[in-house]
Amino acid sequence: MKRILMVDDVATNLICAAEVLREDYEVSTAKSGRQALLMLNEMTPDLIMLDINMPQMDGYEVFDKLQANPEWANIPVIFLTAESDMAKEVKGLSMGAMDFIRKPFDPEVMKTRIDKVLSLYDQRMELEGAAKRDSLTNLSTRKTLEENMSKPECENGYFLILDLDNFKKVNDSYGHIVGDAVLVKLAGVFEEVVGTRDRVCRLGGDEFAIFLPGEMDREEVKNTVRRLIATSEFEIGNLIADYSDFKVSVSVGISCKPSDAKEFQDLYGMADKALYYVKQNGKRGYHFFDTMAMNRDEIDAENNMIDLLQLQRLISETDTDGGAYNVEYEGFKRIYRFVSRCMDRKNQDVQIVLFTIQGVDMNSYDYDNDIINTLSLAIKNSLRRGDVATICGKGQYVVILMDANEENGIKVADRIVEHFRDAIDNKDITLVYEMKSVEGSTGN
Repeated sequence: MKRILMVDDVATNLICAAEVLREDYEVSTAKSGRQALLMLNEMTPDLIMLDINMPQMDGYEVFDKLQANPEWANIPVIFLTAESDMAKEVKGLSMGAMDFIRKPFDPEVMKTRIDKVLSLYDQRMELEGAAKRDSLTNLSTRKTLEENMSKPECENGYFLILDLDNFKKVNDSYGHIVGDAVLVKLAGVFEEVVGTRDRVCRLGGDEFAIFLPGEMDREEVKNTVRRLIATSEFEIGNLIADYSDFKVSVSVGISCKPSDAKEFQDLYGMADKALYYVKQNGKRGYHFFDTMAMNRDEIDAENNMIDLLQLQRLISETDTDGGAYNVEYEGFKRIYRFVSRCMDRKNQDVQIVLFTIQGVDMNSYDYDNDIINTLSLAIKNSLRRGDVATICGKGQYVVILMDANEENGIKVADRIVEHFRDAIDNKDITLVYEMKSVEGSTGN
């Protein structure tokens, strides 16, 4: 039931109006403009009926204060007056009021006008909402994202442009119905990973933009981008698996606010340049604008690191021809076979743990260096017979813990971290892990 706030200094007017409207609306009343403004701090009505002639603060003054507050400015207002002065009515309508109702009230006229105003307002809000949303994906438009990024809480953050690689092949080979389904699926993935659609927009075609607000660590941004890429590719792969003999991958360009730029257009241009850099250097990956001078080997290293979600996505794919971000795919094949065997055993908890070495540039080391060997030894000394492990990236190991619940998994993982820490002289080098339970059966 919609709520109406009626403001009038004459108590009998409030009582009469409330009696007429209470069957169709929830009615709150205020005897002065000041009381009405105080009430608005506690509740938001769908409509305000506002008397013009009131002592201390008249209806026009109250209306001005409503318009000055962003939280109240869009509430529709109907002015009330006992006068027949056309000039006052013109003034009220020119200020932005939706209608005028004269006192004393005619019950049917009052209800009809209120119903009409609320109906028109709902239609306007629906149209405005539609204008702010992409018609296919229901994501924000570019203009809406730009407006959101101008808000105080968005003074800092990272701006991402995401583009699908090989998307044209989808449309050319299978038509726009399949292509549209891919875009809708992608929009759902972005909203799921980011957590809100207000920070995600479709720029056009197969190009999207995302703003990640707040003071964020660069590694946190990388992890989010990797998750966006991995989840997108996995979901799109599932969607077109029955149609396609090629892969649709994702490329991402990133700029930072305010260190790269403050204005939307500038951030857009910088992220677009970073995206172009990815496209020109093999596609499928991400790049920051402020690292444009990095060489190809450094880019490969930046894109090589994976997270546990990517790992789970990849090992559930049974028919793929390449790994993610050039990570050694033979390791993933072994992992997949391990998990397949694990899940074939019924009534058994299985934990998958991803270990990552931090505090050192692993790209400068080969797979036989002391740090990797130290981690391998720590894992070997901590696992039980039946558990399995394999290296899956520069400075990363994945471990499958057989017949282990979450509590036991944490104990084993903590033991590995402790053994690694005790064996490493450099305290700046640390080992972190992510762990999840393996659910369902993967089959063979």
